[in-house]
Amino acid sequence: MIHANTEHERYTPWFAKAGAACSIIPIGRFANERIFALKGGGYGCLFSLTGIDEEGLTDQELEAEVRSIEGALRGLPEGSCLYQYTRVMSGFDLPRNSSYANAVTQVFVGDRLTFLEATGSLRRIDLYWCLTLEPPKASAFAHKPQEHAADTSRMLANLAKMATLLEGHLASSLGLKLLEKNAIYQFFSYLFNLEEWAATDELHGDGGVDRQIVKSPVEWHSDHLTIGRRFVQMFSLQTTPEASRPCLFAKLSTLDCDSVMCTTWRPKSTAAARNEIDAQEKFISFFKVGVLTRVMSGHDLASLDTGAGARAANTQVDDLGEVIRSLDKKAQGEFSLRFLLAARGVDELRGLAPSVHRAFVDARVQVMEETLGNLSAFYAMFPGNHKFNVFPMWLAEDHHARLSSIFAPHLGHRYSEDLDNE
Repeated sequence: MIHANTEHERYTPWFAKAGAACSIIPIGRFANERIFALKGGGYGCLFSLTGIDEEGLTDQELEAEVRSIEGALRGLPEGSCLYQYTRVMSGFDLPRNSSYANAVTQVFVGDRLTFLEATGSLRRIDLYWCLTLEPPKASAFAHKPQEHAADTSRMLANLAKMATLLEGHLASSLGLKLLEKNAIYQFFSYLFNLEEWAATDELHGDGGVDRQIVKSPVEWHSDHLTIGRRFVQMFSLQTTPEASRPCLFAKLSTLDCDSVMCTTWRPKSTAAARNEIDAQEKFISFFKVGVLTRVMSGHDLASLDTGAGARAANTQVDDLGEVIRSLDKKAQGEFSLRFLLAARGVDELRGLAPSVHRAFVDARVQVMEETLGNLSAFYAMFPGNHKFNVFPMWLAEDHHARLSSIFAPHLGHRYSEDLDNE
């Protein structure tokens, strides 16, 4: 029987081999009240933020706000990663009293709220940041236990310091707040299960967090995912956005559905950026003319630079030169964006897809509607699953797409606590 199982395993295609979903969730345990440990090494923490309401700000004020936040993020070292989440949940319970003394008021409030709940398309928008610090892959098993313990302690201390500094710099402008472990667990529980009850689930222990998070089965279909009772479609950004403006992807939050937008930013050192530029320059220079054309030209190498393809390749190399000159003034990093769309049925999912594409077209970016890559894109939304990210792209730190998830409508202020009790 063992031999038969082995033979069956050998000839079963990789996409037909099912496994436990908790094995993909990268969060293993909580190291303390605010920091969680990743299975592949490294640590992470989660922030909530109120964001910036762009409706009451001019373009100059928006530019100043974004630039100040970019300055606060400039201190993130290589090896760190900032995940930004914009979570939209459809429906909202409007506040009301249990009863009103005046019967006319009771009827008026009831009719008005019933109308708004049916036609208002009310939504809740929550913003979260997740900051991780991960070790380099090359040295994951290179240390002795004593050295590994020292590096782990140093990494934990550095992450705690980075989180404190980030909260201190951005608490006033963004309302950035470092969350404790139960709130962290509830966010990732919803991110996986995509149900209302998951956002209020309770953590039962510091260990085995991945098994506590996964409560819904995942089915992988040819053009979508099924997670519990939700039908999920993933969208992945393929090219660098042409436009650089605040609120670049704001239209995605206006869709009348449940969704999560996740962007990642991995700062890279100047040396890493130069190495990447050198590799691209060599690739472009070699393939600026076809191999057959190169062979037919013989020793007449000068004629190779007269074609349209060669001139276009030289222009691309010149563009890389501009990037090199700007390295001393602004840093570069890896950027990616994924958008999760959740619905109650396949027809609803397909009906919302054109609106998603329209929002990305308005932002002047190219996005791909995932098919067989849905599962990989879904797992890449969790911190520590960088290996599932198949569309990373280089982006300068001053590009506004990197901070497109810091904007949300302002809900106003409460005048007094007594007013809520009346």
